[in-house]
Amino acid sequence: MLAVDGELVSSWDLCGRPYALVRESGTYRRGLDGWLLLKREATAGAPRVRRRLSPADGAPVLEAARSEAVAALSRLQFRPASAPAGELALDRLRTIASMDSPALAADAARFAEACGRVGILPPDQYLSLVVRLTEGCSWNACTFCSLYRDLPFRCKPPRELARQLAALRAFFGPSLALRRSLFLGDANALCLPQRRLVPLLQTVTAAFPGRPLFSFVDAWTGRRRRSRDWRECAALGLRRVYVGLETGDPELLSWLGKPGRPQDAIELVGALHEGGVAAAVIVLLGAGGERFAEAHVARTAEALSAMGLAADDILYFSEYVADPSLAYGRRAAGAADLQPLAPGRARAQRDAITRAFRPKERERSPRLTSYDIREFVY
Repeated sequence: MLAVDGELVSSWDLCGRPYALVRESGTYRRGLDGWLLLKREATAGAPRVRRRLSPADGAPVLEAARSEAVAALSRLQFRPASAPAGELALDRLRTIASMDSPALAADAARFAEACGRVGILPPDQYLSLVVRLTEGCSWNACTFCSLYRDLPFRCKPPRELARQLAALRAFFGPSLALRRSLFLGDANALCLPQRRLVPLLQTVTAAFPGRPLFSFVDAWTGRRRRSRDWRECAALGLRRVYVGLETGDPELLSWLGKPGRPQDAIELVGALHEGGVAAAVIVLLGAGGERFAEAHVARTAEALSAMGLAADDILYFSEYVADPSLAYGRRAAGAADLQPLAPGRARAQRDAITRAFRPKERERSPRLTSYDIREFVY
């Protein structure tokens, strides 16, 4: 991390890849694919900014940060290195200086070859090491999601998984120090039968011992796994599973194209807890518009209260992002009461659910936080 006059702060991993930059124009997050996300909070004279920049558009920002590192390197080189920390700083800055635009472009291509496309992660896992046990989504029919529409679902055979693990280790090298957990992708890796899943988990933990495991699962398939199955996964390092409840209203859940019932999510979370695995439950705000708003709030609070969520769990609120090209948008077209709620109404919906939610123990209630898919960067 390099601070200039205590204001401009740039962060790189140990391979010299920039991943977080604070500039006068805003905060930038760079993904391993080379794209950047610019964020700037609203002020009295300007609206909030959230914009993605291509590698070409983001290059001047990255080059400015690299130039600051080069300048720091030049200053340090003419000072006597009286302590090991001085030599370490020089080595770090030399690595950063070598990562100019062509080097970063080549690095992004290497990442694509080693890992492939990462569709989405939960916010607390943005700095995890993604290991793709599967590709795509096993359901892939939700009316509000397009993340995996063009990617057929498949499970990677053991030999392919072993090659992926080796490629990831070679790509990340010393920068693995930044990736302290493993996220098992893609959208629904834990849907695999136990007899297929366990050997894959064993392979992953053998390659990266000691790192905790996290993953998504949908409630429809996840509820079929018994608590003893989850306990076996927990023994291999599984710490938290992310479940898209979306809503506790069965009618809205069906309208969203989700399989199963809210009760499936309740049973899944119960089995996870019995198996020693924490849960992160995701609620979709604003979906269903005014037609479903009242039932969405009431039934969702009931479902969450029935889950027995506690301090190790997370409750995520994710605002629906409108996309007219998706089935949701096409079905809602022309129906005023089905249009997604405006941001202010979505926030009010979150507040209403939170007020009605009754955690298992108030003093050990789960962490409540936001999940904005528009801010995802890996």
